[in-house]
Amino acid sequence: MKSVALLMLPFLLCGLVGADLADRTVQRYTVVVASAKGRCSGVVLAQDIVLTAAHCVEAASKLQVGGNIGGGYQALSPLALSPVIETVRHPLYRPADAGSPDLAILKLAKPLPDRFIPAVVNPRGLAAGEDLIAAGYGKSAANDARAAIVLRMVLLRVSDTIRGWVTLVSVGEDASGGAPGDSGGPVFAYRGMHSLVALMVGVSQGRTKAVALAAHYSWIKETIEKLSAN
Repeated sequence: MKSVALLMLPFLLCGLVGADLADRTVQRYTVVVASAKGRCSGVVLAQDIVLTAAHCVEAASKLQVGGNIGGGYQALSPLALSPVIETVRHPLYRPADAGSPDLAILKLAKPLPDRFIPAVVNPRGLAAGEDLIAAGYGKSAANDARAAIVLRMVLLRVSDTIRGWVTLVSVGEDASGGAPGDSGGPVFAYRGMHSLVALMVGVSQGRTKAVALAAHYSWIKETIEKLSAN
């Protein structure tokens, strides 16, 4: 079937600030999650299962997952790949409680193309001072409505961790970080390979807020197993 460009939907804000185009490895893990409400990012857990932020799919309709077109074309807009047929929010997530785990897992109607592969979820804890790689889809220029929506990545540092949450800040003098449109974007540790350790869910005063996945590893694993059995 001929690919078509993913429906252009409104963003909350531009994408990762101070970021570079994502490399091919990060492209293989990361997708767009779009609805009538707007657009977020997500990370591949299985060929037909995606992890994203729960607030991105709250009361959302006609959810669709998209991603890069393949062939190394990093600067082109993503394509529509599959509708979402089932959404599982974390059982402790509460929209009115900013401290609840802002996580949701999506089951796709059809598998993603082979150019996408599942990320390895790393259950280890995180510590202040660690450098991590964050990725998310966003406009390539904040004030240009015609700018392409592309996947970007940036190096961020753990400022502090508390009760399953991680605060990420820029490394060096350049101001870098996420924006609300990057919610659901993966945060990777890199020690010879990428491993998924957190998920971006918000930004405030130049600091990126992420859910550390260590405390939710069992829920993620069990949900993947249940959705894979359906």
